[in-house]
Amino acid sequence: MTVQLSAVVCVMAILGMTCGLHAQDTTKSIWDGVYSSAQADRGKELFLDNCAKCHQNTLEGMDVIPPLKGSHFMSDWASQSVAELVSRVHTTMPMDDPGKLSTKSATDVVAYLLQQNDSPAGKTELPADPGIQGQILIDMAK
Repeated sequence: MTVQLSAVVCVMAILGMTCGLHAQDTTKSIWDGVYSSAQADRGKELFLDNCAKCHQNTLEGMDVIPPLKGSHFMSDWASQSVAELVSRVHTTMPMDDPGKLSTKSATDVVAYLLQQNDSPAGKTELPADPGIQGQILIDMAK
């Protein structure tokens, strides 16, 4: 009985390690081409219509409005997930009409922000699914 219990515990430990390794492998970075160029183009249009009045067409911000491009922006979001950024855009922007952008629209805007911060485009669109977005890490340039 003790041998069987030890074997079961051993198998469970091995499966746990394998699952943990698999979970780590599913984490992506914004440098892995997680959005498409077409999606960033849609995001640009949404940005210009909804965000540029405060963040400027150049994404440089003004006065107390933070920039959305460059090392300041990237360091502010470093180690957070794309889901967190999409959620921020969706729930708090535009400042004069929070929640105006749907999750899909906010995802497109984030694709544009990633593009403007030199993250490469890929072949597939960034899904509007927070579960998938939560597996994509915003990190400093490779």
